Amino acid sequence: DWIINIAHERIGRLNMDKEAADELEKLIPGVFIYKPEHHGNIDMFLNDAIRHQPDRMELMRFGLTEIPERIRELRSLKHLTIFEQDVRTLPSVLFELEALESLTIQVADLEELPADIAKLSGLKSLRVSCGCYDRPAPGQKVIPKEELAFRNLPPAIGELHQLECLDISYSGIRRLPPEIQKLRNLRSLDIVNGLIESTPDFVYAMTWLDRFLIEDKPFHLCNHGDD
Repeated sequence: DWIINIAHERIGRLNMDKEAADELEKLIPGVFIYKPEHHGNIDMFLNDAIRHQPDRMELMRFGLTEIPERIRELRSLKHLTIFEQDVRTLPSVLFELEALESLTIQVADLEELPADIAKLSGLKSLRVSCGCYDRPAPGQKVIPKEELAFRNLPPAIGELHQLECLDISYSGIRRLPPEIQKLRNLRSLDIVNGLIESTPDFVYAMTWLDRFLIEDKPFHLCNHGDD
């Protein structure tokens, strides 16, 4: 097989032998051939990612408990997804990725969204979901949202002036910071399955929104299993 594409998951696969893959990587800067036996190691994965400077990357199923500091070396990164259930904190180096336009965080629980998020001045999409398990154990129980550590959005989120989409799913958030009103480019605001009892009045004044959804809804375990 030369090319396999799965649109929903944005998966593309180019199958070839190791020698051909090595030659292709040398010939075309930026081509990053994933080798399971090689790239299952986070250090080797980052070595190649830093070498090729991709604009999109997913950190998933490495069994991480923290984001490696070497991520700061991915200077061309525009789209980053982190799906690691045991990651609880976001390091300061993450907010040095000045080219970042979209950031998706999927974890079991997040201690906080740091105020340093304001440093990502070009960010257009921010999605944070708790209750997500990339390798759930049999009978895995999701942390009740009343017990989640992720309970607040920092006022600094109002400094993300390019933000167009803000999506927070399954959290312990009870209120929204009024600084969200400063996001004049925001078009989509989804705060679902949290602990907010009613939509704040200031949201109704954000007439530039194309849509907003602030509500509780049935929860389904978020995982990437084989089915």
